[in-house]
Amino acid sequence: MSFFNARVLRSGGLLCAVLTICGSQLFQSGNALAEDCSQTVEAVWLDVYAVKAATQGDCGQGDISLTVSNSDGDIEFSETYGPEDLFGFYGLASAEEMRFALTDWITNYAQEGTSSKLPPWPQGADGPQAGEFPFYPEDGVGQELYEAVRAQDRRMICFIQGSESQLCLLQNPENGALEAVGVQTFPG
Repeated sequence: MSFFNARVLRSGGLLCAVLTICGSQLFQSGNALAEDCSQTVEAVWLDVYAVKAATQGDCGQGDISLTVSNSDGDIEFSETYGPEDLFGFYGLASAEEMRFALTDWITNYAQEGTSSKLPPWPQGADGPQAGEFPFYPEDGVGQELYEAVRAQDRRMICFIQGSESQLCLLQNPENGALEAVGVQTFPG
C-alpha cells in the first residue's frame, strides 16, 4: 500500500468517524427541537357538561380531541381534529402555547347562548338567513324543525370546529342530550 493510499484510508476513516458523531448529534438535536406538547385541559359547558380537550405527542403533530360528557359520565359529543385544520392550533411550538390554546378553545372561544339567537330560516328560503357569514344546518335538519328549535329557546354552546367555522350544539330539554344543529361560518 502506498503512503498516499494509507493516508486517504486513515483520513477517510477519520472523516467517517466525524460524520458519524456529527450526524448523531444533529439527529439528537433535531429530536430536541420537537417539544412534547401532550396536554389535557378541562372546563364545564352549560353548567352540566364536563369538557376535556387533549393532545398527545410533538407540538404541531398530534391530533386534538374534544370530549363532552354529561353528569353521569356518558359521552355526549366527541371529535378529533388535526392541528392544521383547527383555528388557533397551527404553528404552536411549546407545551405552554398548547395549554393556552386548548384552554382558550374550550373556555374563551366557546360561546354559550340559546337557540333563539340562531339566524332565522324564512319559509321558502334555501337555508337560514345569516347575512355575510352563512349558517349551515346539520343534515336532516329542515326548515320546520329548525324554526321549532329556535322557538323553544334551548340552551346552546357553539365552539370552533374548523379553520373558519364553529359547531353549535343544543341541549335537548327532555333528556339533556347534546344535539348538533349546524355550523356557523366566521371570517378566518
